Order: sequence, then C-alpha cells, then structure tokens
Amino acid sequence: MNAGPWSLPRLRWRPLLWIALALVAIVVLRKHQSSYEQRDAPLLQPAPASDAVGRNFRVEVGALKVVHAYLLNGPYPGDEALTLRTPGIWLSVLAKVEATQTQGMLNAQLRTRSGRVYVASGAERPRLPAFNLSGRELAPGLQEVGAWFFELPPDQLQGAHLQLFWGTSLPVGGDSLVDVDLGLDAARARSMLEEAKPVLDLRQ
Repeated sequence: MNAGPWSLPRLRWRPLLWIALALVAIVVLRKHQSSYEQRDAPLLQPAPASDAVGRNFRVEVGALKVVHAYLLNGPYPGDEALTLRTPGIWLSVLAKVEATQTQGMLNAQLRTRSGRVYVASGAERPRLPAFNLSGRELAPGLQEVGAWFFELPPDQLQGAHLQLFWGTSLPVGGDSLVDVDLGLDAARARSMLEEAKPVLDLRQ
C-alpha cells in the first residue's frame, strides 16, 4: 500500500539511540576525568621558611622588606646613580640557597591569595650581580646568600606565598613546587606597607 502524500518518513531509531548513549557516556567520562591542567599541574609541597627542601635544592628564607624604589649604581664606574621604580611595590625576600645534587638554577615566584602569580624579577632588575638570586647558577655544596625581588600591587601583599622550583620552567607531570608561607597576614602586610621607604639605597 502506497503512503499518502502527507505521511511522515519512517525514522530509524536504532542509530539515534546509539548516538544518545554515546553522548551520555562522554558527559559521564568528562565529569570523572581531571582536566589537563589538573593532571599536569605541579604538586604543591608545603615547607617551613626555615628549611624548604625540594628536588635538588635547600632554601632558608630570611627577612622580607617592602620599598617603593631602589637607588642603584650606574652601569659603568662614574655614572650617576639610578632610581629603579615600579608601578606597585618592591618586595625583597632574603634567602640562603644551596643545590644538593647537581649544578643548575633555582627559580622563585609569589602566589597571592587571589591566585595571581608574580615571577621574581630578572637578574638585571635590580642589577646586583652578587646579591640578586634570579638567574644565579648554583653548585652543590656551595651556599649562596642573596634575595629575590618581586614587583606587585600593594593589595596583593597580604597572604602571598613564596613558591620555589628547580630548573628554567615550571615543573609538570607531578613534580613538586615547594610552597613557603611567608607569614604575611593582614597585620604584618599593613605594617610593612606603612614602613616602606620611598627609596632604599642599594649602591655597592
């Protein structure tokens, strides 16, 4: 018997059913599977400031200081002093650092309460070859003393943590990122900001 002119085409339900089941399976898998960032993010390893130990390094964090600018020597003998300013504040973190196994480089960053990350300024900002720890090559058994320098907005100081890692890039695949609580609670952060010098003389 021929279908009339207004009859609907016959639907094939089996293929549609398989498609629906496949979509449900995808949704369930995504809910139970960690994201790419979660799988490859470094593992946070809390550590005391007095003895932070990570892969191939040991760090003893010392004093913290907030200033608004640094007064530095000019690049050549006899040059006028330079004032190094920042849109926010400078935070210096004094530390003793040591490689424990192989020669290499230790890097530092600040992570704030809001999750923002501020990487330590490079070796040229400020240019203090014997003191700025950024870019410093470390050798096993030879302790180095110096500071990391960070530029950040004043309202990001409270609750900031120091994070340390070995090598030139952030660790991935489960490697550890050593996290040091600097003790920057509201009272201490407010006190450091109030006592911050307009310019700190670092001329050598």
